[in-house]
Amino acid sequence: MAQNWYERHVLPLLIDLACGSAPMREMRRQVVPTASGKVLEVGIGTGRNLPYYDAARVHSLVGVEPSLRMHRL
Repeated sequence: MAQNWYERHVLPLLIDLACGSAPMREMRRQVVPTASGKVLEVGIGTGRNLPYYDAARVHSLVGVEPSLRMHRL
């Protein structure tokens, strides 16, 4: 099914904006550093979680993002 213009161009920007809000940053700060070992992040988006991973705890990280628009962002 083809995505409409809104889904391709507007929705990814709104999702990224919402994911960058202060409450989401605080949640990331608390949760993401607890990841350890081999991590698979499904829906990695624009990579907002990346700065929060603890390199001493995470041995490998694979991010999967189905939205090509998110790749460009």
